[in-house]
Amino acid sequence: MKKILLIGIGEESSSKQQIIPTLNKTNIPHIYAKWSELSFFKKDVYIGKNKLNLRKINSVIFDIFRFPIIKKTSGVEIPFNLENEYSVLLDILKDKNIYTPNSKFFQQYPFYNKFSQMHIFASRKIPAIPTIHFCDNKKERVFYFLKNQGFHFPLVAKESYGGGGSSVWKLKNEKELAAFIENRRNTNTIFQPYVKNEADYRALVVGGKCLGIMKRSAQNGQWKNNYSLGGHVEKYSNSKMSRFAVGVCKKMGLELAGLDILSTSNGFLIIEVNLFFGLDGFQSVYPKINVAEKIIQLISLNI
Repeated sequence: MKKILLIGIGEESSSKQQIIPTLNKTNIPHIYAKWSELSFFKKDVYIGKNKLNLRKINSVIFDIFRFPIIKKTSGVEIPFNLENEYSVLLDILKDKNIYTPNSKFFQQYPFYNKFSQMHIFASRKIPAIPTIHFCDNKKERVFYFLKNQGFHFPLVAKESYGGGGSSVWKLKNEKELAAFIENRRNTNTIFQPYVKNEADYRALVVGGKCLGIMKRSAQNGQWKNNYSLGGHVEKYSNSKMSRFAVGVCKKMGLELAGLDILSTSNGFLIIEVNLFFGLDGFQSVYPKINVAEKIIQLISLNI
């Protein structure tokens, strides 16, 4: 019998790790591998010392393809980015007719991050927070373009590869902006105006259906609403927002996504579309929805 292959970073909080108990309950055969266990030689892929037999795989579920390597001596985290390996794997799977969610999107945008999101939103007319990106964060250029594009303080700066609310900063004035970019000439960063809000919303879409929305609000004295940073989450119902989230996924060609949304007086704005997302916050407010089961059903329909 063919198996489902899961590839992840090995952390217990990983969304793909949470799928494993559901696979065990349904007796669906599967293999779990860490990104760090993969090796490539010619056309072959290895998990540890063993060559992966793709003829025994009918689908693959990926977790995020970036993980930190921590130096034992200093405790410093060094990010290991495996975008290229992920892109090659997608080509291999396509050649073998092996299904993985969102594969068509990632084949078109193999280096998906906050920077490429900006262009996708603009080209597909998706309402989003205005975003500007510089290939070289030179002070004079940054100040010139922000001013001429009508950006005002406070600004939000985000590293393109950050997640979970990490590597995000609010800059209140020119002095803070200048200090921020001082040593970031080669850092892949985007800049956005700060949109004042009391909360934002995470909508989870699987297979063209919105499973639910959770409202996220920051702790007192904080401005980031992320659950992973201690933000308060609660169940939220809004049929228009649900349709908006499903519509965004259709425009982007996505089967599986967590969408971060702002509700403004002028309508909804996308903050970010997460293709690899945690489930802890959502499951805490929707305990009766088995998201892992919904993802497995999506896979079953496509193999």
